Amino acid sequence: TRLLLAWTLASGAAADTPTAPLDGDAVMALSRDRDEGDSFASKVDLVLVDRQGRERVREFVFLQLADAAGKRASLFFTAPQDVRGVAFHIVNPREASGGEDAQWMYLPVSRQTRRISTTDKRGAFMGSTYSYADLDGVRVGDWDNQLIGEEVIDGRPAWVVERRPARPEVQARTGYERVVAWVDQGNHLLLRQDYFDSRGVMFKQNRTLEVETVDGIDSIMLSETVNLENGSRARMHFRQLRYNVAPDPRLFGEAALARGLRGGDLPLLDEWNAAR
Repeated sequence: TRLLLAWTLASGAAADTPTAPLDGDAVMALSRDRDEGDSFASKVDLVLVDRQGRERVREFVFLQLADAAGKRASLFFTAPQDVRGVAFHIVNPREASGGEDAQWMYLPVSRQTRRISTTDKRGAFMGSTYSYADLDGVRVGDWDNQLIGEEVIDGRPAWVVERRPARPEVQARTGYERVVAWVDQGNHLLLRQDYFDSRGVMFKQNRTLEVETVDGIDSIMLSETVNLENGSRARMHFRQLRYNVAPDPRLFGEAALARGLRGGDLPLLDEWNAAR
């Protein structure tokens, strides 16, 4: 999950490119296994744009922690007032473990935390063009990955991989009959993804718009997902991104969602608040 919303939401540095011939699985594994440090923290602007071009901005803090078991993320919405206190917890276990990605959502209005079911993952994340499924991590075995060519995207050489669900439940969870992904050959970031429905119609596209090197790691700072059926779009803009911030593990879990962020939880958060 950067959101990712994927999680195309955040980023990473490339491992050395293998010298053996690549296939689709190997390319997607490079994307899945990018270095994202032991942890990171960022402010994120989620910008919702309707078909008339009117914008709404929702702000949240994105925290991620990686360990031997996989990656965990917590998203805490801070503005505007109508979404303040909404929070998400996302678990992306290492694919080799056989575990499934899982998500929980806390709504302050009801003061309840609920797990987002498999059937709900096709829904819109906070009213955006990103789905909950887009926040899950890159998984190789869920898809039949075919390397179909190479292209240059915004001056960056990329592998082009066609992905089809390996099992019916993968399509049921994501709503995608086919995905075409462009993977940067240098840093292994996902530069573009085209999504097709069961009719074979491309209905959504995600593009990486800005990449910066932060703490030595190539990072997606701005991405956009467009709904080609209704013209709406959403952007995720990562601000003040920092890696290896050593967050308290207690910030990752269902209990942390209702508690929310507090002063002293993370020195970086206190720096952000002091800079306002």
